[in-house]
Amino acid sequence: MSGRSFEEVVLQRRSIRCYQHRDVPEAVIAEILETTRQAPSSMNGQPWCFVVVRDAETRRRISELKNHFCPPEKRSFSADFLSQAPVIVVVGVDRGRSFGRELENGVLATAWLLLAAQAHGLGSVYLSAYQPHDPGLEVEIGKLLRLPEGVQPVTLLPLGYPAETPSTKELRPLTEMIHHEFFGE
Repeated sequence: MSGRSFEEVVLQRRSIRCYQHRDVPEAVIAEILETTRQAPSSMNGQPWCFVVVRDAETRRRISELKNHFCPPEKRSFSADFLSQAPVIVVVGVDRGRSFGRELENGVLATAWLLLAAQAHGLGSVYLSAYQPHDPGLEVEIGKLLRLPEGVQPVTLLPLGYPAETPSTKELRPLTEMIHHEFFGE
């Protein structure tokens, strides 16, 4: 891992959808997941599970499922790039350890994983497996990866060495987000 500061890692992270044809060493994945394991969770339940997918056929099926269950308003979006990443990490949560906070716990671990990957020079992009109005993607991903009953997939994270340099993100001005004492002030 590089000696970059946390702030540098956060400010340099971008959504990456194009990856080099280069393997990600197991040791790097292990370090990323060790860092991710430190994420906060509701009542310290630590409900996460991480399915590391390297097999090309399984990555292709995940990509197909993500495309198939894409909400109608996002039909122009394609998740084909998922199968091109050398690794997909599926972040799941054990409902029995989540205290009703599956989504929050899964997203916290996902954020830590995205930042840990960035610190190791890897690119990724946040892709949700959670669709509140159609659980089909969650169900099919669960079947494909043989997730036990009670384990819910939350995010699908492709990982790889970036083959692109995205432009700077367009961010809302901070002044639109900060309010002092009361909203609007």
